[in-house]
Amino acid sequence: MNNIGSINLETERLLLRRGTINDALEIYENYGSDPLVSKYVVWNKHVDINDAINLMKKWQESYNELTSYKWLVVEKESQKVIGSITAVKVDSANKTVALGYCFGSKWWNKGFATECLKRVIKFFFEQVHVETIYANHLTANIASGKVMKNAGMIYEGTLRNRMIDKNTNQMMGLDTYSITRQDYFS
Repeated sequence: MNNIGSINLETERLLLRRGTINDALEIYENYGSDPLVSKYVVWNKHVDINDAINLMKKWQESYNELTSYKWLVVEKESQKVIGSITAVKVDSANKTVALGYCFGSKWWNKGFATECLKRVIKFFFEQVHVETIYANHLTANIASGKVMKNAGMIYEGTLRNRMIDKNTNQMMGLDTYSITRQDYFS
């Protein structure tokens, strides 16, 4: 793999860039404190802006590593931070990357997540030279599975009883999707 870290990426409507402390207020207001977003992610809803500040401090430290891939997603038209996408696991030895993303609910159903995910997939195959990219979502988050499918990922199956749903306190499955280098270039 050719690990190069979180470089700026761009799509027709989006800019993917590194986060800074100055982004904390928008992160908090636009998705971090959104109860609809936190319903489907592993982290809890931000209680106040300090949660976003602390997150950005951790991100800033991680940018020193070339295996750190963490982007804020900015809508070009409004210049607002509308979400984030990260490589939650990078396995250089096996040339795999696991992705996670979230967008503020105001920006759902507008194609932003698919547009963003497609661009990150392109980056990892064409610039980092990974072999496989994968992602999981709670089985209840059907929309996330549609995003993965629309970005070219293939449903592999459901990992049964993999985590406790923080909303219901019940065991939930994780649906897993992937795309291989061969899939991407064929």
